[in-house]
Amino acid sequence: MCYHPPMPTTRKCQVTFRDKSGVEHIIEIPEAESLYEAAILALHRFREADWSREASLDVGKLRVEVWNWPTIYNVEVSEVEAWFRRPGGTPHDVALRGRLRAMIETNDALHDRLRKSPPLPTNNHV
Repeated sequence: MCYHPPMPTTRKCQVTFRDKSGVEHIIEIPEAESLYEAAILALHRFREADWSREASLDVGKLRVEVWNWPTIYNVEVSEVEAWFRRPGGTPHDVALRGRLRAMIETNDALHDRLRKSPPLPTNNHV
């Protein structure tokens, strides 16, 4: 099973999370090489928000929409985080996780990358 399908090139992604109240929170990730890269970057950004203290963010699903490549993925948060914490793997996986960890640890680099595009408005689907 492919846990993080690589994309032909970096793509813009929209990541959506529906909280327990039914509110959809959406973030645009300007560039991602894989489904899991987009998901990790979005999770980090979501967790900076006040609403993210909800337990539903830890056990919920993310909807990852890849633009310019008509595919939508639904992925469990626990699956994305397990991939992120996993040691080893292919050289590409190890390098990608290392870059993501470095971006998160040096929040400035992550914020610069995420600020390339403004966040999308939140939609209420109660």
